[in-house]
Amino acid sequence: MKKLFSQKLFGVLNAFALLLVASTANSACLWLCNQPDYPEAADRFKLVK
Repeated sequence: MKKLFSQKLFGVLNAFALLLVASTANSACLWLCNQPDYPEAADRFKLVK
């Protein structure tokens, strides 16, 4: 039971992280001073290249 719960929890966290990467791949930094470097591996989630 505990193993099943942890597998579901990690699956939900993984899906949340994927959604977060996809949403930040298509947005710019709101701060005017700093736009941090974005990993090249996340480029595949961009809608416009």
